[in-house]
Formats: sequence, C-alpha cells, structure tokens
Amino acid sequence: FSNPPDERTIQMGWAKINMPGMPFTQTFTLPHRLTLRQTPDGIRMFAAPVKETAKLRKKTHSAEPVDLADDSGTRVDVSGELFEIRAEFAVGEARSVGLDIGGNRITYDVGAGILNGAPMKPVDGRVSMQVIVDRPMMEICGNDGAVYITTSRKKRGDVPAVTAFAQGGSARLIKLEVHELQSIWKKPGSNRSEKSR
Repeated sequence: FSNPPDERTIQMGWAKINMPGMPFTQTFTLPHRLTLRQTPDGIRMFAAPVKETAKLRKKTHSAEPVDLADDSGTRVDVSGELFEIRAEFAVGEARSVGLDIGGNRITYDVGAGILNGAPMKPVDGRVSMQVIVDRPMMEICGNDGAVYITTSRKKRGDVPAVTAFAQGGSARLIKLEVHELQSIWKKPGSNRSEKSR
C-alpha cells in the first residue's frame, strides 16, 4: 500500500507456512511499515510491524532488568497463543542470547552476528527483538526492523511461558514485555473474536 493519507509505505508479505487442517495453504504476514534509513553500511530498508498492532493488546506481562548468567534465564508466565513480545539484550560476554516461546527458540548468535539465520549487527552492544506470535507462525523483527523474519511455529498450541536466556557467557536483559493479543477475526454477527488471521 503506497501513498496512503499518512504517507506510510505498508507491505503485507506472502508467507509460505504450512497450515495443517485448514482448507487453504500459506498465509499473509501482518502489515509492516517499510522505511529507508542511513546505517554505517549505507542506506538500508527497514521493516517493522505497523503501530496499529498495539491495539490488539489485552494483557501485559513484564520482567525486571536482570543479569543473565551462562545458561540461565528469566521467565514470564503467560497464557494463550497470540502475543507481541519485545525484548532487548546487552550481549556482554555471551555466545548467544534469545527467547524461548513455549518451546520455540529465537536465538541471536553474537559471534556470527546472526538472528535466526539472518545477518544482524548489534547497536552499541545491544540487540532488540519484537516477535509477533500467531497460532501457526511467528514474525521476528530484529533491531527495530533491520531484520524481518517470518517462520512457522515448530511447537504449536498454548504458550505457558516466555523465557529470556543467555548461553556461553553473561549478558543483561534490559527489557522483556509480553503482550497477550486478541484475535483480529470475529464470529459472524458478534463482536467476539474467534480465531487468528
């Protein structure tokens, strides 16, 4: 969508996600805003979920900033399948940092500079992640849109907890917010949501 009244450039991607038990295959991503930004490597395109995603929040959980020792984590108990998660780490001496979302792991490899397979450099020794969790898939936005990844959820169903972790050395969790989301789909003839997307 280009040239809307607010002059944003919005994109919805086509995600190759297996959808077992459904009468269709694959799906769309959430809308995300495209921007051009100057970086140390030159001008790059950034993609981040649109600000309207915040309207889906219904309950918020958070963790206090904390030092993460090697192979330790801090856990936030949650309930549901739909989430927006925001985390920020100071990578410190850790080999990797990341999130475990109900058995689905998002990992930043510090030495290789890779977030779930995509190249991404720390900014002032920090990395951030915004993760949108849907029933069949996750959308991962790294460093405010420097990286945008869509991937299937290997382990589906209710998520009991989100855990921030460090491996191979110490790191610091600067922020962890977990927002439970309501569905965007509604039952016909009602205002109640039934299922996602």
